Amino acid sequence: MIYNIKDFGAVGDGVAKDTAAIQRAIDACAEAGGGTVVVPNGRYLSGTIMLRSYVELHLSPAGRIVSSTEEADFVSPDAGAEGQFLSEGQGSSALLCARHAVNIAVTGLGTIDGQGPLFLEEEDEGSDCVLAILSPFRPKLIDLEGCTNVVFRDVTLYRASSWGLHMTGCNMVTIQGIKILGQVRGPNNDGIDPDSCKNVHISNCHIETGDDCIVVKATKHGAAKYGACENITVTNCTLESHDSAIKIGTETHGDIRNITVSNCVIRNSNRGVGIWVRDGATMENMLFSNLFIETRLFSNEDEIKRGLRWWGKSEPVFMTAERRNTPEAGAPGKIRNIRFEQLLIESEGCVFLGGSEESVIESVSFRNVKLSMRVKSGYPGGVFDTQPSKRGVFAHEVPAVYMNHAKDVSLQDFEVVWQGERNPHWTHALCGEELEDLRISGFTGSAAKEGLSDLELRQVRGLELNRIRNSRREAASVHTDRVTGLEQQ
Repeated sequence: MIYNIKDFGAVGDGVAKDTAAIQRAIDACAEAGGGTVVVPNGRYLSGTIMLRSYVELHLSPAGRIVSSTEEADFVSPDAGAEGQFLSEGQGSSALLCARHAVNIAVTGLGTIDGQGPLFLEEEDEGSDCVLAILSPFRPKLIDLEGCTNVVFRDVTLYRASSWGLHMTGCNMVTIQGIKILGQVRGPNNDGIDPDSCKNVHISNCHIETGDDCIVVKATKHGAAKYGACENITVTNCTLESHDSAIKIGTETHGDIRNITVSNCVIRNSNRGVGIWVRDGATMENMLFSNLFIETRLFSNEDEIKRGLRWWGKSEPVFMTAERRNTPEAGAPGKIRNIRFEQLLIESEGCVFLGGSEESVIESVSFRNVKLSMRVKSGYPGGVFDTQPSKRGVFAHEVPAVYMNHAKDVSLQDFEVVWQGERNPHWTHALCGEELEDLRISGFTGSAAKEGLSDLELRQVRGLELNRIRNSRREAASVHTDRVTGLEQQ
């Protein structure tokens, strides 16, 4: 059965509120056993809409659901009973919601428009690299919880004021061919957030956001109610973000495992792939392959003092395991069994693996990687950023590859190239500290400037070096300090 929202009183002029008419069409479709609700050509201004089981919401190519900007038009569905509403104010409201629904879909070439710029104050510095000041009320665009057999296909999510597509505790989700055109000035403007979800498949999508494009996480609420976040695949996507294109964490109140990301293009982003553990969980079994990653700096000269800033320092790959900067923070948890293969990288920042004494990163490998370091943004750099943490943002030299507090790390067929002018903070091709069982084979790279070793290794227990060359294809210079168990060929 097909239900046209105009038959239920929708106007579509972008002025009249069509919330009730859209909801009546969805409810009628669900009560009849399911079918398709069609959004025809027009601009349908709306507050919160509840999606129902066995209903497909289909947007025609010129059909547009437009978010209201009035807080009174937004309510939050009660997570305990599908279809009941509770007013909970900002942070929990969304334009499209579903709770414990089965077999639901949002499809078509139309648009869901969050009117995000209307929730931001005017920019005062004339640069999209500056975070915008937020208005106090910002609804999510789409919020699902506890749903099974979910499909999003072909739709465009446009200028969300907060998160774009947040799914908590959902299972069997397919997201295919959607476009997310977010706000590059808007923090908390994530694209897709699978939270404590299982069996999620994201493919053939294009995502541009101010905050992270795709974030796999386990929030406190999600983990307590639905358990681990696992079995997530991302493939054939193009991604662009002022934070991380692919982010795992930082909310890790439950385990996160079995993640694959392949055949993606990441451009003009602050970070490429980022993995955080902060809340005691285990993060394991992740594969990243066939990626092009282009990152740059998004920050001004006052990087350390500035309170409102983007997270990241142009790291194409970033892993961190340390405590949050809160009095109640416990041990961060574990990162282990992570694999990177076939990466082409252009970056201003380093590949960063940063564990801690209480949380050593374990079993990480890089194979067939070319890392080209080049100046692009004009911002100074010279800092590391491990937010959220006690250290936060702090001054540090920037080698092409930096590792500390890690065990069982392998680099095979890894090349570092410095292109054009050199950032004065750039140093070694590789720097490692407090490592155990480090194996480097087929590594090519020189220091960024004269007088430095190509590889700088300190406090390494168990080191294997094989075919280590500088950019002139001569034996690379390796400086070691307190290194034991060295095997070199």
